[in-house]
Amino acid sequence: MPALKRSRQSLYEDEEDSEEEEFGVESARSELRQDNPKKPRLSIGIEEISDIDSSEGSTDEENEELQASQYAEKRRRKTRQENEPADNGIIESVTCTNFMCHGYLEVALGPLINFVIGHNGSGKSAVLTAITICLGGKASSTNRAGNLKAFIKEGQEQCVLSIKLKNAGEAGYSQDVYGNSIIVERHFSRAGTSGFKLKSASGKIISTRRADLEDISDYFALQIDNPMTILTQDMARQFLNNSTPQEKYKFFIKGVQLEQLAQDYQLLEELIDKTETTFPEKEDTINILDDIAKKAKALFAMSEKQENIRKRVRQLSLQMAWAQVEEQEECLTSHDNEINKAKEMIANIEGKVTLVSDNFEQANSALEAAQIHVEDAKTELNPIISEKETQKESFDSSKAEAKAVQTEQRRIKEMLRETERRIAKFKDDIAEEYRKLEEANGGSHARRLAELDERKVEVEVVKRRLEEHNRVLQSLEDDKTRAVQGLEDLKAPRRDKNQEIQQCNEDLQTLMKDRGQQLGGYPQGMSNLIKAVRQDNGFQQPPVGPIGEYVRLLKPAWSGILEKSFGGVLNSFIVTSKQDQSKLSSMMQRCKCSFPIVIGNNSSLDFSRNEPERNFDTAFRILAIENPIVLRQLVINQAIEQTILIENNEEARERMLKTVFPNVKQCYSFKGRGGVRLTYANKGGLNSTFVDPYSGIPRMKTDVEVQISLRRDNLKRLQSDLTELDRRFREAQNVVEECNKAIARHHRQSKEFQEDIRRTESVADELQDAIDLGAGQEGRLEALKKGLEETTEEQTMLEGSYEESVLAKDKFMAQMKECQEKMTTIDARLAEVQLKLKKAEKRSAKLIEQRHTALQDKNSAIEALRLATEDLGELQDGRTERVEAVTTFIEGASKVGPRVSIPPGVTGKAIEKKLGTVIDDLNAYEKRFGGNTRKIAEDLAKATKEHIDALASLQEEKRLAQLLKLSLHNRRKRWERFQKLITTRARNAFVLMLSHRGHRGKLAIDHKTRLLELIVQPDETQTSKGRQTKTLSGGEKSFSTICLLLALWEAMGAPVRCLDEFDVFMDSVNRDISMGLLIAAARGAMGRQFIFITPQGMNNADSKMDIKIIKLQDPERNQRTLDFRR
Repeated sequence: MPALKRSRQSLYEDEEDSEEEEFGVESARSELRQDNPKKPRLSIGIEEISDIDSSEGSTDEENEELQASQYAEKRRRKTRQENEPADNGIIESVTCTNFMCHGYLEVALGPLINFVIGHNGSGKSAVLTAITICLGGKASSTNRAGNLKAFIKEGQEQCVLSIKLKNAGEAGYSQDVYGNSIIVERHFSRAGTSGFKLKSASGKIISTRRADLEDISDYFALQIDNPMTILTQDMARQFLNNSTPQEKYKFFIKGVQLEQLAQDYQLLEELIDKTETTFPEKEDTINILDDIAKKAKALFAMSEKQENIRKRVRQLSLQMAWAQVEEQEECLTSHDNEINKAKEMIANIEGKVTLVSDNFEQANSALEAAQIHVEDAKTELNPIISEKETQKESFDSSKAEAKAVQTEQRRIKEMLRETERRIAKFKDDIAEEYRKLEEANGGSHARRLAELDERKVEVEVVKRRLEEHNRVLQSLEDDKTRAVQGLEDLKAPRRDKNQEIQQCNEDLQTLMKDRGQQLGGYPQGMSNLIKAVRQDNGFQQPPVGPIGEYVRLLKPAWSGILEKSFGGVLNSFIVTSKQDQSKLSSMMQRCKCSFPIVIGNNSSLDFSRNEPERNFDTAFRILAIENPIVLRQLVINQAIEQTILIENNEEARERMLKTVFPNVKQCYSFKGRGGVRLTYANKGGLNSTFVDPYSGIPRMKTDVEVQISLRRDNLKRLQSDLTELDRRFREAQNVVEECNKAIARHHRQSKEFQEDIRRTESVADELQDAIDLGAGQEGRLEALKKGLEETTEEQTMLEGSYEESVLAKDKFMAQMKECQEKMTTIDARLAEVQLKLKKAEKRSAKLIEQRHTALQDKNSAIEALRLATEDLGELQDGRTERVEAVTTFIEGASKVGPRVSIPPGVTGKAIEKKLGTVIDDLNAYEKRFGGNTRKIAEDLAKATKEHIDALASLQEEKRLAQLLKLSLHNRRKRWERFQKLITTRARNAFVLMLSHRGHRGKLAIDHKTRLLELIVQPDETQTSKGRQTKTLSGGEKSFSTICLLLALWEAMGAPVRCLDEFDVFMDSVNRDISMGLLIAAARGAMGRQFIFITPQGMNNADSKMDIKIIKLQDPERNQRTLDFRR
C-alpha cells in the first residue's frame, strides 16, 4: 500500500481528559507529536460547544446566541490567564542576506505578538516572504515572484536566508541532536543552485535534506503552504476586501485542513477500489496453481516405486563420501610428518642462533672494551702532547733569554777589563802623589792615614755582609720560579675550560637555532642521503635510517652518555637484503658520505624474559622506539634491554658489588660532568670505565627545550669550574707577586748595605781629601781621586750587572734543564702511550672485523630461523586448512550418512565408477517420468507452496481491504463530526469578535454549496437578522472580515500566524478597533506567535511586555537626487 504523505495539523485536542477519547480526530503532527500532550495546537473544548445539532447547521438564532454567549464566557475566563510563550515551534529570529531589497537584515521576533512597521518600500513584506521561502514554501505561493532567482538582490549572485526556531521544553524535536534551537538555512543563486542546511543551536550542520525540514514542519504543524497561516499582501487584500463567498469558503476549508483530509480519504478509497478489482484474476491464478500441485503429487507417487535402485545409489554415495574423507586424513597425516621435521629443524637452528649470539656478544663486549681502551689512550695522549708543547715553548723561551744574557755578559766583561786598567793607572798616579806628599808632611798625615785604613776595614766588613745577603737571593728566585711554574700550570686548564664553555655555548646556540630541525646532529651529507633514499623506489624494501631518527629519548638527562655509548650506531641504516645494501652503499658514494649499513629483518623479537627487574631503569625503558626493526638491532647490537641506568655512581657501585643481577650486562651512572660504565669482571668485582659525554647536538629525538635546559645547566657548571680555576689562578698570581715583593725587599736591603758602604767610603774619602789638602796639592791629586772614584763606581756597577746576568743566566739554564728533563720524561710517556694507542687501535680493528663476522653469522642464523619459522607457520596454516578440509569432508559425509568402512584396496575412483553406472540406470528409468525423484519432490513442494502462498495472500488482501473500508467509514464519520465542531467553533468565535464593537451577526456556512457568507448587523439594537457584507460600509466590511480571519485562526492549529498590511484600507477608528481586536485575540490564543505587518505607526498600541514592535529602516536602493538648480 503506497504511503500517503500529507501536511497535517492538530485539529482537535480536548481540554478535558474524560472527553478526549470520544472526540479524537486526525492530527497534523507526527506520531511522536501526538503522544506528547504538552503543547495543544487547537483549543476547542467539549464544554465550550454544547448540544450540537446533528443537522448541517442550526438556524435557531436562540441556540446560536446561547452557544455564542457560552463561548464568550469561556474566552473571558481564558483571557484572564497570563499568556505564556510556547516552549517550541515558534520563530526566534529571521536573517536575510542579499534578499529582495535587503543586503543584510536580521529581525529578532518576540515569542507572542510582533508588529513589523516601516515606511512603504522599507522591505517589511520581505520578512514574511523570507519565512515562507526558508521553511520550504514555493516562490509562486508568495505572489512576489515565479522563481527563487527573482528574490536575489540586484547586483548580487546568491542569497542566504536563515530562521531560528525555538526548540526548548520536553516536547522539543530531537533535542539531543539540535538542542534548544533549530537553525534552518536556505541558500540559492542566480545560477540555479539551491539547498537547505539544518543546524543545531551551536551551529553544527545536522542535515541538508529537504525531507528532514518537512519532518520538522510537520512536527511543529507550521503549515507553511496553508494560505491562512501566512497572509501575504495580495492574499490579505483578496481575503479582507475582494473575496467572494466561494473564496471565503475555500480559505476556510483549506485553513482548517478539512480539504486536505478529504483528499486523503478520497485517495484511500480509490486505492481500495483498485485493490478489489484484482481479486477475480488472483482467484483464477489460485485454481491454476491447485491443478499444478495435484499433477505434481501424482507424479511423485509414481516415482517412489524405484526405491531399490535409489538405496544402492545412497549406499555407493555414502562409501564415496567416506572414501574421500579417508584420502583427506591420509594427506593430513603426511602433512603432520612434515611439520615435525620442520620443528626439529627449527630446534637445531635455535641452538645455532644461541651459539652465534653468544659469539657475537663476546665479540661485541671485547670490541667495546677495546674501543674504550682506544678512547682512554686518546684521552691520555692529548694532555701529554699539550704538556710537551707547553714545555717546548718554555724551553725555547728560556733558551732565547739565556742567549741574550750571555751576549750581555761578554759585553760587560770587556767593559770590566777596560775599567780595571784605568783603575790601576789612577792608583799608580795617586800613590805617586802620596809619596810626594809624605815627603812634604810629618805626623798628622800619618794619623789620617791610620784612620783611613780603619774606614777601609769597615767597608770590607759591610761588603762581606752584603755578599751573605746576596746569597739569600737565589732561594727567593727559586721560590719565584716555582710560583711562576704553578701559574703556568693553571693556564692550560683555564684555556681548556674556556674552550669547553665556548663549545657548550656553540652547542646551545645551535640547539636554539635548530629547534624543529631533526638532522642537525648528524654528519654532513645525511640530509642529502635521506632525500635520495626517499626519492628512489628501486629498493626491495625501503632502508630504515638513520637509526637515531626512530628513537625518542624519554629522559633527556641520559642523552650525553647514551649518545656516546651508541656512537656511530645512531648514524647507521638498516636494509633487509644484500642487494639493498649494495644499492644504498652506491648512493652514499654519490652523496659523498659514508655511514654503517646493517642487514636485518622484520621478524618480531621477544626479549621480555631477558630483561632485568622492573625496578631498574634500562636503556630500553627510557627509549621510545618507533620501528620494530630498529628495536631489534639495538637489542642485538647494544643490549639496551640489559643495560641498567642508576644516576648515583656510589649507589650503582654498591648495588653492583653487592649482588650479581640476572640479565644485566652493564650499568651506566653519572660522575662529575661525565659518566661511568660498570661491568662484571670475569673473576669477580667490577670493571669501571669513564665515559666522556657526547658533546654534539643530540641525534636521538627528545624534547629540545629539555636539551637546552640541560646544556644551560652544563654551561653553568663549566662556568662554576672556570670561576674556581680563576680563583686558583689569582692565588698563584698573588704568590708570584709575593715572591716579587720579597725579591724587591731583598734589593732594598742590598741598597741599604750599599748605602752603608757608600757612607763609610765617603768618610774615608774625606780623610783622603784632608790628606790631599795637607799635602798642598791643589788640583792634581783631587782630579786623580775623582777619576778613580768614578771609575771604581763604574766598575762596581758593571760587576753588579755581571752578577745579575750570571744569576739570570743560571736561572734560565736551570729552567732549560728542568724543561729538558720534563720533556725527556714526557717523551718517554708519549712514546709509551702512542705504543699503547697503536696496539689498542690494531686490536680494535681486528675485533671490529671479528664482530662484523659474528654479526653476519648471527643475522644469517636469525634469518634462517625466521625462514624456518615462516615455513613452519605456512605448514601449520596449511595443516589448519587440511584439518578444515577433513572436517568439511566429514561434515559433508555425515550429511550423506554415518561412517562406513571402506574395503581394503577399494579407492574412491572405483566407487565413483560404480556409482556412475547405477546413476545412469536410474536416470534412464526416471527419464520416462520427466526427472528424478528429488526434482519431482521439489516441483511438488514448490507447486504446493505457491498455491498456499497465493491463497493466503488473497485472503490477507481481502481482510485488509475490509479493514480499510471500515476504517475509512469511521474516519469519514469522524470527519463529518469534526466539520460540525469546526463550523460551530468558527461561528461562535465570529459572533464573539463582532461583539467587541457592539455588532451582531453570524457565519452562514453551507458545506454542500461550498459557500461562506458574513451576515452582520452593525446596530445591535436592531432586531433584523443582519446584512451581507456588500451592504456594509468600508470600515464595517474590513472589521467584519478581520473578525472572520480571527475566527478562522481560532480553528487552526498552527503555532505561527502572519498577516501583511491588514489595515491599508481602514480609517483610524476602524484601525484602532481592529488593532485592539487583533491584540486581544492574540493574547487569548495561548502559546501562539503572531506577526503583523503594517505601514502605520504603533503609537497608540498597548505597550505590554508581550508586544514587540520592530521598525525597519529604509534600505539602500542606489537612488540619486535630481538636480533642480538649473
